[in-house]
Amino acid sequence: MTKHALATALVGVLVVVAFVGCGGDDSDAVTKAAPSVSASATTAAATTAAAVATTTSTAPPAKTRPTELKPVTVGYSPILIYAPIYLAIEKGYFADEGIALKLERVSGGADILTQTAAGNFDVGASGISAATFNAASAALKEKREVPFEVVSPIHFERAPNNTPLVVSKTRFAAGEITRIADLKGKKVAINALGSGTEYALQRALQAGGLTVKDVTISAMSFNDMGAALANKGIDAAMLAEPQATLAKDQNFVAVLNDTYQTGDASSTAIYWNRDWARKNPELAAGFLRAFLKAGAEVEKSWNDPDLVTVLIKYTNVPADVIKRASRPHFDTTGKVSSTFVRDLEAFFRSQGEITYEGDLDLSAFVRSK
Repeated sequence: MTKHALATALVGVLVVVAFVGCGGDDSDAVTKAAPSVSASATTAAATTAAAVATTTSTAPPAKTRPTELKPVTVGYSPILIYAPIYLAIEKGYFADEGIALKLERVSGGADILTQTAAGNFDVGASGISAATFNAASAALKEKREVPFEVVSPIHFERAPNNTPLVVSKTRFAAGEITRIADLKGKKVAINALGSGTEYALQRALQAGGLTVKDVTISAMSFNDMGAALANKGIDAAMLAEPQATLAKDQNFVAVLNDTYQTGDASSTAIYWNRDWARKNPELAAGFLRAFLKAGAEVEKSWNDPDLVTVLIKYTNVPADVIKRASRPHFDTTGKVSSTFVRDLEAFFRSQGEITYEGDLDLSAFVRSK
């Protein structure tokens, strides 16, 4: 198999999938200033919180679909981990809540954060990255309200993980790289610095006694990793699905670790523009109800033919790849772990990707359990 054929095979699926490639790029710019915190804002925020609190209770949504649907714009990337959003659209769960959902496709997670904070998107779906913390810090430093709020996890991983640590199958077979320890001093690729994938690499390396400080990290598209492994431009990669399955099908890669995540972490999240949620508390609560309802269904029926059809429609990933790829798992609680968010902050700081000193007040931008 030629290097060109390898690259062609892996670029064939036009979807950028990430465990959290969800982290996108490392930009932390917020393009529209949020209003200063005031007593009225605090009161309004309490109103929003009260409305949203019903999303995880036993209270059912309205039985009759509203005759007039109100637009809600969501920034997203067309990848498998956002399956609950796709299913909720197709099954009418958003419409049941009076929502006409409009999806706006964006390539990078930090771009989604920026647009949501600016008010161009009402809701964003992406990873909790270094940019998330830096943007929150910038607002707090200027004594402004953080213009976005993280309100629910999206997905988490169980073995086999959705983004395995892989090496070249040829080099693995030759005995050149067969253990995680063999990666010491070598170059490992992730999709973006300051992303959840970088944190995932740390977890994957720790299983073999290494940390990210023991390797050289290179950032590149998931679609470019296969060719880079073949020509020895990199020595290993965190290769997300569906590219990982496609590469394994062609005997291009060998997996070193796909068991580093055990369901204890979710760095992908739903967050919304705080001003929008304050002005539209029922829409905000309805969005989360619909999302969590669909998430519970997706978690139970990943290989259901009807769901697979929906996933193909929104991601263009072939059915056989969806069925064979390592699947993501989905949160059904709507509760963000503040402990894990704090761990992410500490990790990004250790990588020099945090622009402020000390720990942030997470309650200023994370609705946690």
